[in-house]
This record gives sequence, structure tokens and C-alpha cells, in this order.
Amino acid sequence: MDDHIQQAWQFYRKLGSPKFICAPMVDQSELAFRMLTRKYGATLAYTPMLHSRIMTESKSYKDEFFTTCPEDRPLFAQLCGHDPQILIKAALMIQDQCDAIDINLGCPQGIARKGLYGAYLLEKREQVLTIVKELKQNINVPVTCKIRVFKDRKKTLDLTKDIQQAGCSILTVHGRTKEQNKDFVGQCDWTIIAEIKQQLQIPVFANGGIYTWSDVERCLQETKVDAVMSSEALLENPGLFSGEIKDLNDLAEEYMQFAKQYNARLSEIKGHLFKLLYTGLQIFTDLRSKLGSAKTYDEHLEVVIELKNKRVNVPKEDKLGWYKRYQNFKQPQNNKDKNIQKLENIIQQQDLLLQNNDQKQSE
Repeated sequence: MDDHIQQAWQFYRKLGSPKFICAPMVDQSELAFRMLTRKYGATLAYTPMLHSRIMTESKSYKDEFFTTCPEDRPLFAQLCGHDPQILIKAALMIQDQCDAIDINLGCPQGIARKGLYGAYLLEKREQVLTIVKELKQNINVPVTCKIRVFKDRKKTLDLTKDIQQAGCSILTVHGRTKEQNKDFVGQCDWTIIAEIKQQLQIPVFANGGIYTWSDVERCLQETKVDAVMSSEALLENPGLFSGEIKDLNDLAEEYMQFAKQYNARLSEIKGHLFKLLYTGLQIFTDLRSKLGSAKTYDEHLEVVIELKNKRVNVPKEDKLGWYKRYQNFKQPQNNKDKNIQKLENIIQQQDLLLQNNDQKQSE
């Protein structure tokens, strides 16, 4: 085992060998949300993607988009960009406040194509390897990478070997191509992740295809990876890694406490609440409109409290979760309407039970 591989494993073990990871998510994996996921089992979290060029040019960017606290560890800060020197400059600005610098080689969005970063940079093999090498040589914390896969399996396997050789300490693999995005998400390929794990000598994390706790366990078993990373599923259920079914109304209320404590931006708060409260907001559309027009922290909190008071507490198997909708598990409209009716019936039954209990207590 060469020095780099040995150091990579020493680093991973020093972190506590984390297995449950909160993914980097623009405007969504901010400090308040990270702290909520840590409370419920996340053992490592990533910052939102930070744009290296903007960070080095704007005095306010870092203060607004990179926030942390002593309890927010271990923490990987993710940077995007294609210029090694700019990436180094940005990394030096934050390396003392995180445990590693992660290079975004997985973003599939159109803006990444324009900026030549994320999954679009993967096509520039030599440039990717230069970035990894240069960062490793010029910063004081390990360098990690998060990638998507190519349609060509051999091309994917060859590149991951090269990235490891260039100095990457941990590789996260999203088992989808950059073309599998938005309306064309499709299934995540865990088999390619398993092949990469078998081939590489550094720790490997799996990303994609996670919705429930059983998915987490199955992914670990089928791919043999060292950790599982979740993004969209965590947005709907920040308690995912607890292995328990949590009341999303309670989680939303807890998120608001963290949001106040850590000064989350209103755009972050609104985005989280729409996902956390998705089920109830489909029924109580007046509150959905109220949340959409909320302009202050208190107005957002009012919606959370009002919805909780309506006793929306739907069993997991009956829940029309935001992530299932996002993942294209779409049902015909007539079935969807039946499910909405089913949800309303469950809530009415709960209300009757509560009323009966109240009457018994008063007697």
C-alpha cells in the first residue's frame, strides 16, 4: 500500500469512519440543515457547492454562503471550477474551517456546462487530474472528489483509477450519467459503483437511488462502499439516517429552531419547508399559498405551526413524498386523487380519535 492510499485511510478513520453522509446541495445543505441531519444520524456533511471564482472575487460571498460552527464537524467544503489556481486560492480561504476540500465533478445542470465544471469537466480528463494534483500539493487538508459516471463503463473505471492516482483521498460516485437529470432521472446504477469500489484502494461513497433506510442498508450491502450519501431523500426526511420514521411536522419545527439559531437565509427556509411539508401542503392549499408568499422568518414559522395543528401525521406507506414525486414515480391523475382522498380520510379519523379522547378525559 503506497503512502497516499495509507494516508487516505488514516484520514477516513480519523473522521470516525463516517457511513451516513449529507450531500452537497446548493441552497439546501446550509449549516442549519446540516445540524438537523447530524442530530438524526448523519456522520459527515458537505457544504453547498461553492463557486471558486466568485469566492475569490467577492468579499461578501464567503460570509454569506460558507457558514459553520464548532459542532459542524466533520465537514467537507465543496468547490466548483476549472482553473487550478483559482480553486487553490478559494480552498486556502476556507481550509482551516473544514476537514477536506471536495471537487464538484458531478453537477449535471446547464449552468455547469456554461461554467465548465461539475460533470461537464469530467470530459477534460487531463484538466481534472491537474486540478486534483495541484490542490493536493498546495493545501493543508485532503482533496476529495464527487463524480457522475459515463455511459461507457470502461471510461468510468479508467478515470476513477486516474483520479485516485492523482491524489484524491475519498471518491463519491453518483451512479447516474449527467444526461440522467430532471425529467430523465431514471434508475441509479449501483453495479458500476460496486465495480469502482472493488477496483479502487481509497474509501468510496455511493450516491443516488436512496429513499428509505432500507435503501441505505441495501446499498451498503450490494456495493460494499464505505458510506452512503443522500441528497433529495434527506431533503424530504432529514431523519433518514436515524432508521426511524419521523413526523415531518416535528422535523420542520426543529429545522426552524436551527434556522433561527444559525441565521438561515429565507430562500433556504422556504425551500426546505416546501419539501418537508409537501404532503400536508397538497391538502391544505391555503397554507401552501401562504408559505409561498411568506417574507419573514415568523411568517414561515406560522405555516409550520398551523399545519402541525391540523394533525397531518400520515403513515410512511401512505405518504405522497416530495422525493417520490421528483423521482418520477408518477401515478395517473385518478390514482393520485384517490391517494389525496385517502390522506384526507386518515386525517379525519385521527381528528375523531382525538375528539373521543378529549370527551373521555372531560368525563
